Amino acid sequence: MTKKGPSQNLILIITTTVYSFSSMISAFFMLGSQSLIWFFISALFYFIPYALIVAQYTKKYAHRSGAIYDWLKESLSPKAAFTTVFLWYSSYFIWMISLFMKILIPLSILIFGKDRTATIDWLGFSPQFWLALLSILAVLFITWMNKRGFQVIFRFLHISGYAMVGLLVLSLEGNLILIVRDPAQVWINIHHSVSIPSFFQESSNRLLSQLPFFIFSITAFGGLDTIASLADKTKKSRTRFPRAVIISSFVVLLLYVSGIIIWSCANNIEGLRNTTSLHLGNLMYGVMDQLAKTLAVSFNLSAKHTYLLSQIFIRYTALTMGLAYISLLSSISYGPLKSLIKSTPKVFWPKFSALNSNQMPENALWIQAILISLFIGLLSFSNTFLSELFNQLTYMTNVSRAIPYFIVAASFPFSIKKRVIQPSSLIVKNNYLNYSLSISVCVCIFVAIAFQIYEPLKLGNYLNFSTLLLGPVFFGILSHFIYFRFEQKKALMLLSKQNGDNR
Repeated sequence: MTKKGPSQNLILIITTTVYSFSSMISAFFMLGSQSLIWFFISALFYFIPYALIVAQYTKKYAHRSGAIYDWLKESLSPKAAFTTVFLWYSSYFIWMISLFMKILIPLSILIFGKDRTATIDWLGFSPQFWLALLSILAVLFITWMNKRGFQVIFRFLHISGYAMVGLLVLSLEGNLILIVRDPAQVWINIHHSVSIPSFFQESSNRLLSQLPFFIFSITAFGGLDTIASLADKTKKSRTRFPRAVIISSFVVLLLYVSGIIIWSCANNIEGLRNTTSLHLGNLMYGVMDQLAKTLAVSFNLSAKHTYLLSQIFIRYTALTMGLAYISLLSSISYGPLKSLIKSTPKVFWPKFSALNSNQMPENALWIQAILISLFIGLLSFSNTFLSELFNQLTYMTNVSRAIPYFIVAASFPFSIKKRVIQPSSLIVKNNYLNYSLSISVCVCIFVAIAFQIYEPLKLGNYLNFSTLLLGPVFFGILSHFIYFRFEQKKALMLLSKQNGDNR
């Protein structure tokens, strides 16, 4: 939270930034109660170790605004830190384009009760026109709000957090009512949930058939990097933020586990899978709709009241997801950009990095907004070639987005060995345990990256396979070139200054 916010609000923001209601519903739908083991594995070997690493880095660097750059600059090198931040920012930039083009879906469901983004033709204009226009307006709105200061970003995160709590309460109460009213059905539901075939059933080897879910469960714990980039804006950040990260990591795991258990007890997963209107694209809204309809049947509600209850559940879910999109976009459009700016000397682009009266890089925010808007416009009215090009760009960033997490985890032992982080400042005092945390996270990310690269190769999609491999190489070479230019310019400026002094 902000400099004046209490610890409870900070824990709420971190928890609801990392936790994804959509991921929990998807986990229940794809694997039922069997997904619990993978969440525990991912939490034990990836999320909690990574949270402890982030907590210890933020304890050391929470007063600095460079986030990942500051973490890596001293433990590795300024060049490695810049390359990592560049990979981080590039992947988030591509992701932001996709998110802004999806933000209209919850808005449409909130207003109309269903997704009409593909059919709106107001004033005779095509759906593509309205998609582009409204998405660009969303870009401009969030940029305009962000330039007003950090308080706006935290306010978005705060409101979104409370909306998510409301959605959790709504789904919890609905499921508990079903359990209480029909306890005999609970054991039947649990049996189906435990024995349901994997949604990824493609192999006779059960472990391998569920391996894609291990990757999914790792991604369900994403978001710590983004929220950590705002650590310097918290009161007593060196003590409060690391503690909040650790507490939130266990709360997030508890929410995932309890959510899957409660949904497994109250709902027949086989019946849900057999519902023709449900698919992974509309899963969250469809499952909440089914929950409302099951409640209506339980209380013998009329068709009119069933429809009303269903609309309440669907539209509140859409409201929560819309606010989640806004808070996510407000944070990722600022945090990675701030780190990128901090990783380069101000003298190289003084206007780009200049701060306004609210201490926000307003020029950089608007340049970023213009570039995102151009991409949205091109993609909305593009031909097949441009759409495929963007798909390949997205593939390029899939692996690139995971590499910064790997580098952060891998750098942690170097921070300890170089005494960048003093032993007295470590939360985990045992160095071998800290090294184990680093190794555990790196192994998990390596497995995730290897599987992500192997999947298109197995399917014979050599273009996507090549793109996944070329992505990190392309962004790495580009960052190396930019850093080399910075070094050249720095040397020329130093030489010019020395010549001036000699005169």
